[in-house]
Amino acid sequence: MAHGPDHREAAAPEWRGAVRAAAAGPTPDQAWALLRDFCSLDRLVSLVQTCRRLEGADGEPGCVRYCAGPVNMAAPEEAVGWSKERLVEVDDAGRSYSYEVVETNKGFGRYRATIGVEADPAGCAVAWSFEADPVKGWTLEGFVGFLEKLARGVARRLEEEVMVNVGDDDPALQAS
Repeated sequence: MAHGPDHREAAAPEWRGAVRAAAAGPTPDQAWALLRDFCSLDRLVSLVQTCRRLEGADGEPGCVRYCAGPVNMAAPEEAVGWSKERLVEVDDAGRSYSYEVVETNKGFGRYRATIGVEADPAGCAVAWSFEADPVKGWTLEGFVGFLEKLARGVARRLEEEVMVNVGDDDPALQAS
């Protein structure tokens, strides 16, 4: 039995992309300590207003998070775009995790991404890659550009968070 191009289950995702954004200051380990928390994406991505665990053990493969925010290109008339995302794999040694969208109103079919931290001359870099079916309301170039903006925002938040935490630990700053 032959399967034509409409046989979606065996078809490879049509979109792939990767972005990278340097963060000045934080070491890869400092950044990973913050980024590894799968259910706190709202601390690092300004467009994610809510991120909470729905099921599974926090930070363990199988954990499902709910994320919501104002961007919904697939249904702009809806006030909130949301997704439920399952943590698929965590690689602490490689400082990355992979997740997939399991349910959403944002126009995703299959979507799997890996986000992690790499060494960089500036300190570290956020690396975000994905493979997906085409996303409703987006072009591939537009989606990659949006992901670049998100990665730059995460890098800035990592810089801010690490500077605040380093300042809190500095005895010279605590002495008054």
